[in-house]
Order: sequence, then C-alpha cells, then structure tokens
Amino acid sequence: MISLPDDDSVRIPEIATLLSLSEDLVRQYADEYNDFLPHRTIGKVRIYEQSALRRFRVIADLTSQGLNHAGIAAVLKGGKPLHEIGMDEENERRQGATRPTSPPPSPKGSDLLDEIAISSRRTEERTNTIDHRLGAIRDGMATDTDLILREIAGLKEEVALSRSELRTLWSQVRELEEELRERELRKSWLERVAKRFSR
Repeated sequence: MISLPDDDSVRIPEIATLLSLSEDLVRQYADEYNDFLPHRTIGKVRIYEQSALRRFRVIADLTSQGLNHAGIAAVLKGGKPLHEIGMDEENERRQGATRPTSPPPSPKGSDLLDEIAISSRRTEERTNTIDHRLGAIRDGMATDTDLILREIAGLKEEVALSRSELRTLWSQVRELEEELRERELRKSWLERVAKRFSR
C-alpha cells in the first residue's frame, strides 16, 4: 500500500503507481515539464503538490494522443484550448508534418478518478491508524481492568482483616469491662468487710 504524506503531497514513485505509469516515464515528464509541475525539493527528492498529479495525467493523456511538447506546454500554461491546438497540429500535418493528431478529449474524468483514488487511499490509511489506536486503547483498558480487579480484591482482603481485628478488639474491651466490674465489686465488698471488723 502507498503511504501518502500528511500534507497531501506525492513523490514520483507514488505518482507512477496512482497513474499506472512507469517511474522512468514519470521522471521523463517531470524533467520535460518541470516548470509546469508545482513541487519542492528535499535533497535530491522532488515532492509534488496534489495539483501536479492532475497535470501528470494531462501530460500522459496528451502525449499518448500524439500532441507535441509545445502543445502540451500551451495546455499546461492555460493558453490555447485543446481543440485549437488540435487544429494547429492538423494544419502542420497537412503541410508536411509527419506527426498525426486529433483533438484530445478533456481529462476531467481521469482527474476525478485520480482524486477518488487518493481520497480512498488516505481514508484507508486513516482508518487503519484509528484501528491501531483503538486496539491500543482496548489493550490498555484490559490491563487497567485487571489491575483494578486485583486492587479491589486486595482491598476486600484488607477490609475483612480489619473487621476481624475490630471484632477481636471489641471482645477484649468487653472482657476488660467485665474484669473492671468484678474488681469494683470486690473492692466494694472488701471495704464493707473492713468496716465491720473495724467496729
């Protein structure tokens, strides 16, 4: 699968794949029509804007129909309409030019297909990215859930232990209370006995 840059720019190998052309042919078009193809250069690599993809398609279509370099350049410049260029080519052929030509059709349909192909590839890549993120979230949630369940189990054990210790403490408090009552009763009894003997 082709990896398209995030800023909607494309490189020559990607253009070749999207347009079903050889890389060598795309490089040839890039060299011949360099001034008409918006791009930037990073080192030795040319990075083209999305609009350049449409122009590569136009160049390929017009070249396959026999239009010469000057005619294609005029189309790319936005000069003569295609049918006028076709008429000029026909006149040259009648005057002894050897290259036959006919008015080429408008490349609007291929432009639309190119845009659909690019959009579908980007959508697929973004969907895959989202799927990876969701998978990571699910894995993280599963790990977090296990950790939370272990923490809850540990807290339950601590609560049960605390309750047991609390029961033991209450039992000891009751025993102390009973012992104190017995001591108070003995003290009171001893005091009464002592008073009787002191008389």
